[in-house]
Amino acid sequence: MTGRITIIISSFWVVAVILLAIFGPLAAPADPFSPVGEPLLSPLEHGPMGTDALGRDLWSRILYGARQSLSAALLATTLTVSIGTTLGLIAVLYTSWLGGIILTLANAALAIPGLLLAMLFVAAMGPGYLTVILAIGLGGAPGFIRLSRSIFAQIADEGYVDVARALGAGKLRIARNHILLNAQGPLLSLATTHFAWAFMGITTLTFLGLAGDPSIPEWGVIMNSGRAFLIDAPWLAVVPGALISLTILAVHHLGLELTDRFRPRG
Repeated sequence: MTGRITIIISSFWVVAVILLAIFGPLAAPADPFSPVGEPLLSPLEHGPMGTDALGRDLWSRILYGARQSLSAALLATTLTVSIGTTLGLIAVLYTSWLGGIILTLANAALAIPGLLLAMLFVAAMGPGYLTVILAIGLGGAPGFIRLSRSIFAQIADEGYVDVARALGAGKLRIARNHILLNAQGPLLSLATTHFAWAFMGITTLTFLGLAGDPSIPEWGVIMNSGRAFLIDAPWLAVVPGALISLTILAVHHLGLELTDRFRPRG
């Protein structure tokens, strides 16, 4: 019962954040880049969340930040899933030297934690918001290659795939009509879990100042700019930090639920 309640709450939270990202900027009371009053006004002085150190409306920046953070995590996850699915499928279809090279490179990359690997990409390419998205997408790809390959390999061993192969079906036809078609559910749960990781990675790198532009209304950037005022204006860092944490937990719980739902039953 407790687990069911957790899933319901997580679902409501994810839907609320998505709606905030879509419609929030339309309802923002002010420009997130322009000052609207004195710096560090409290929520009681300038509702509903006060102003930041530059006098900008914090609520407007939070609304715009939902779209920035979610879209960045979605782009990074799309890159991870695209690379991981393609290379994982190739590694299963071509088990000769090509599949071996893919797995060897993926295993070598997995020796480095994904977030650290993403930071290495940013260090090599230079700070920037698009660089952060690219780095997180590439940093998550090795793990997705290994996990997707396991899913594809399990499906490739099923009897109906052997029948299709015996009837003369080519590798591309088997991949399209049998392996990918039957892997949609597990891949969806895997992608959901990776979205939570991508969201955490994006906000972590932007919190560290690697987005390049400190004026971007993004939750990690907003939390970073507010950490210097934890005593005088703690809401500047607490609000975006709480939003980030709750979103990661909600998406993670949904990913676990999908994983359990699509797990093969004995």
